[in-house]
Amino acid sequence: MSQAIATEKRSTEAPQPPESTPREAVRADRRRRSAMWRFIYLFGSLKMAMWLFIVIIIASAAGTLYESRFDAQIARYYVYQAPWFTVWLVLLCITLACATFTRLPWKKRHTGFVITHLGIIILLMGGMIGRHFGIEGSITLRVGEPAQRHMVTQQMALNFWGSDGDLYLVDFPVNVNPPSEHRPRRVSLSTGQASLAGAFQRAYTNVFRQPPREPTLMFDRFSDRLREDISLVPNPGSANPGVHLKLNSAMMGGQEMEIVLVERPANRSFENLEGLAQISLVDEIRQSETTGQGGMPLLQLRPLEAGRVAFAVSNSQGATNHGILERGETLDTGWADWTVTLEQALPEAEYHREITEVNGTPAGAGVTERGLTGVRGWLDLGDGRRSEPEWFIAGETESVSVGGEVVRFGFGNRRVPLPFTVALEAFDVPRDPGTENPAAFVSTLIFHNPETEERVRDTAGMNQPAMYPLGVHRLFTGFTYKFSQAHWEPDDLNLSVVQVLYDPGWSLKWIGSLILLSGIFIIFYVRPYRSRRPEDAIDDALKNRHRKSS
Repeated sequence: MSQAIATEKRSTEAPQPPESTPREAVRADRRRRSAMWRFIYLFGSLKMAMWLFIVIIIASAAGTLYESRFDAQIARYYVYQAPWFTVWLVLLCITLACATFTRLPWKKRHTGFVITHLGIIILLMGGMIGRHFGIEGSITLRVGEPAQRHMVTQQMALNFWGSDGDLYLVDFPVNVNPPSEHRPRRVSLSTGQASLAGAFQRAYTNVFRQPPREPTLMFDRFSDRLREDISLVPNPGSANPGVHLKLNSAMMGGQEMEIVLVERPANRSFENLEGLAQISLVDEIRQSETTGQGGMPLLQLRPLEAGRVAFAVSNSQGATNHGILERGETLDTGWADWTVTLEQALPEAEYHREITEVNGTPAGAGVTERGLTGVRGWLDLGDGRRSEPEWFIAGETESVSVGGEVVRFGFGNRRVPLPFTVALEAFDVPRDPGTENPAAFVSTLIFHNPETEERVRDTAGMNQPAMYPLGVHRLFTGFTYKFSQAHWEPDDLNLSVVQVLYDPGWSLKWIGSLILLSGIFIIFYVRPYRSRRPEDAIDDALKNRHRKSS
């Protein structure tokens, strides 16, 4: 009896590892002497992995807090897409790989451990690729308008024309990291900005806040609460006609908009009305010309004597109207319920515009509040000459000059080109039976590849995205664009805003997740491939005892 108990006790004890063979002892000694293996054991330690995981958990909590208190864009800028977070994820991948190599030579019981670590590494790689090479934006489409080939992202960028005539594009995240008087944002206009010496010089001037030594755009304020004071000022002898209009729409909540147009400069001679139509000041009415830029309905105006203007207007259905508009008269444009009232018409005028921040006081006469976004800045040539600070509006091309040096630039949401075009064929809003409540939103999209002349029709809804280009390999690799319904206007069912998502790391995320689940399943449920545990020895002893007793 005592012998049986002793035998059972020995069988339940954890098995002791066999003594090392001479070959294993030589291999272990080489590892201790190798710098590479010292690095592997350092980064493959449990302590290193725990520190990395703790920092990532804290960073994720901070990102969640930023997203809840501000918005997702700020969380991405300061945490998820920040360079330090990417470096931390790379270190975590290195730690997981090193922890896997510390088990060499791998044995059968290491299978689940190795597969699990491989799945986590692939999953992290897919996330990093998606964050840094993926694109998320939106496209505003209208039925009957030309196809679009660009989408607009939330990231802001600044473009400028260098002295060599080329157009340069730089990141300009002033909406999430606004400049200040103490820490102004600097954009070097030097065409040699990619040189190493130039990079060190700019870093030195930025860190120590030194005056720039080369042509530089300086910005010290950002605001999304700007208003513009526009007016038409008489300027005898200028031979520069101008008109002052007031637009109104009851369907848009009684919205009023004041527009001032002058013949020169050319970019002030026309105005696009919320993308709905174009108003242009012309020297001759052309009644055969019924559309403006992008095929929009067109209102042509030509100043006459005694403060009158001649007009010709067309709507989206092709109907036209023309005549003479007196000062104070109102014209029904035919663009939904928009009306135009002539406030002033001058044969010799000058366009005056002043941008100010909204301080809570109501706007005065001639002031249009549109919720403008802009930055205040100036041009510094680096030789002591600089322009006066002024506000620059997002979405507009600006010019600033000092001593004969003129710089043209513009900033706003980054526009990303697509390898194909997309147009809106129809927009439908099915209703719940017996009610006017929307049941769904469906955009019928037409995709066109100009290289292959392929045309594809697909529908995009809230939870059923349209995808292009097609192909099983693109679907499983993530190299496809997904279009989902994002926004619609109840008063304008010819307009639709679709969200565009491109994620080249999508396949790695799915592959990594499947491998991770497989590794966890092997560790806990596939007994021949898992590490031997004390309860396994007890189970074996009970099975042997049952077999002997039977």
